Amino acid sequence: MRARHQILFMIAIATILYSPSGLAQKFQQPTKEELAMTVDPKAPSAPAVYLYREEVTDNYNHYVSAYARIKVLTEAGKEWANVEVPFGGAPPDIAGRTIHPDGTVVPLTGSPADILKVQTGRENLRVRVFSLPSVEVGSILEYRWTIHMGDSKVSGVDSSQQSYIDSALAGEIPEWNLQEPIFIHKEHFYFNPLSDLERNVIGNQSITHYVNGEIANYLLHTDRLPPGVKLNASPKRDYDLTLEDVPAFVSEVDAPPQESLAYHVRFFYSPYLSGAEYWLGEGKRWSKQLDQLAGPSNVVRAAATQITAGATTDEDKAMRLYAAVQALDNTTFSKGETSGHDHATPDQTWTQKSGTSNDMALLYLSLVRAAGLNASDMLIADRSKRIFDPGLLSLDQLSADIVVLHINGKDVFTDPGEKFVPYGQLAWQHQLCGGLEETAQGVTYQAVTPAGESKDAITGRTADLTVDAQGNVTGTANLLMNGPAALRWRQVALMGGEQNVKQQIASTLPGLLPEGIYGEVMELKGLGTSAGFFEATIKVSGKLGNVEGKRVIVPAFFFETRQHPQFVADTQRQFPVDMHYAAQVIDSVVYHSPAGYTVEGQPPATQIPWPQFGAMVIRCQPVAGGIEIKHILARVFTLLAPQEYPNLRDFYGKVAAADQQHVVFSQGAQ
Repeated sequence: MRARHQILFMIAIATILYSPSGLAQKFQQPTKEELAMTVDPKAPSAPAVYLYREEVTDNYNHYVSAYARIKVLTEAGKEWANVEVPFGGAPPDIAGRTIHPDGTVVPLTGSPADILKVQTGRENLRVRVFSLPSVEVGSILEYRWTIHMGDSKVSGVDSSQQSYIDSALAGEIPEWNLQEPIFIHKEHFYFNPLSDLERNVIGNQSITHYVNGEIANYLLHTDRLPPGVKLNASPKRDYDLTLEDVPAFVSEVDAPPQESLAYHVRFFYSPYLSGAEYWLGEGKRWSKQLDQLAGPSNVVRAAATQITAGATTDEDKAMRLYAAVQALDNTTFSKGETSGHDHATPDQTWTQKSGTSNDMALLYLSLVRAAGLNASDMLIADRSKRIFDPGLLSLDQLSADIVVLHINGKDVFTDPGEKFVPYGQLAWQHQLCGGLEETAQGVTYQAVTPAGESKDAITGRTADLTVDAQGNVTGTANLLMNGPAALRWRQVALMGGEQNVKQQIASTLPGLLPEGIYGEVMELKGLGTSAGFFEATIKVSGKLGNVEGKRVIVPAFFFETRQHPQFVADTQRQFPVDMHYAAQVIDSVVYHSPAGYTVEGQPPATQIPWPQFGAMVIRCQPVAGGIEIKHILARVFTLLAPQEYPNLRDFYGKVAAADQQHVVFSQGAQ
């Protein structure tokens, strides 16, 4: 007991000597150049720039803090005066000030309770926010906030015992986001993972970390860093990282999830020292648990026998079982229930006729195995949210189950947990995804799901339009879709009803129809099935053409007048292009000539090839009283590397130029 009190006394002394107030970054006197700056040469168009930022997670001294100095350069940059503080933890210590270009200092005043407001921040997480005062263009914003760990006092203990408790609670693991939407001149990050209890105490007093019920002895990290930059680890087992001239992170359209692209460092505890060990060990554990759950019971065997009665081939059996599972109530869509790693049993799902997406996948796996088919499970990352990172040793990044059938020497990838996905196809967010897969040789973490084919993602757009002598048009347009485009609207209907689909389609029409043309959604077909096409019928009218003497001139490509702007306008690309899925868009528009007019001019037949990636074809043909124009754009790639972007831009530039052509109707021409 005496030795224990001596240890606690040492910890208490250490806490006093190395308190957060002693280590915190002090406010700095701005330079004349910083005060006078109106434009930053390193970021000429920036609304604001970080002069310096720092994040510290210090378990030894029981605190987390952030410090920043920001130069406001435009009106838009004043937004950076609103500072987010994590929601969890004790009330923070906050200090801040605004320095005007003339050197006047306006301090932040008030207690944390007075100045903090709770809001919804990034990723819909709650954060606390405070705002710096008297901000104007040219101001320098400076602030520091500190959250003390283990700050909740325990009654009935002395100060040394309270320090012991605080140390035991000090176990923060940071996530360093190294890029911001604005340029950063310099930034520093520090992480001390060991509390004073772990660093100073010899014997069995150290903190034990657990992951999924296992003792996690190893602190590891995964990162995405600029070329030539490395995370520094000292002999004392703490970490620091300093970066300079960090570019702003600019979100690009049609790009993979931002979380996987921006510079970052993620720390985590693990029972395994390497990725190969982790995925092998956890893969075996996952597969064993899955096989136990999916092992066919009497209930599942009886259901499989009934459903497949009369089927003559394995493919027929698989399709019948898939249809049966798809017919059940998928509560992820009908009720918004989360589909996590904890499955209901197949018996429960089948008996209740309902379950989450992953419950449906497990049920299908159990049914096909009960029917004697060879099938395996894949646990994958959802590509709409993140890219699988094998260096991050966590199953939490893998959120979706799909089932792979092995029939007649071929692998058939199925997505039973996604309502209305046809048999043999995957939802786009489950294509080209990495994760775990059961194989005959064991579990692999290097499996990748296939991309979809463009024939399974066709959008057909037709219009039958009558043109008058003033350039007005009236008529009907139809949108037909299969694959991912149809799936989107079918799932919207499932969650919000047909009227919600009508409203959302109506909101897309201004970007689809030419300027001056108005559309009204009249009818929807094919919402309640995965088979065939979904169709929307739209009544259209408005001013489309221009009158020049005895001629009426209208855009040749009714649906293409507002398309392809991003790839034509953007000259450079930093990140891969992610188009979600390969697709074909087939347009067929019939223009009926104004009374007394005939077609004088039309686009020539055109082919714009992009070998192995896509093509565009234009064809025109006369019809009674007018002309039919066909426009086909096929894109057979899903992901494209940044170095291929010049070719992509060249292709879409040619397409955009071709789409500017017109049809000319002439009065009295023969």
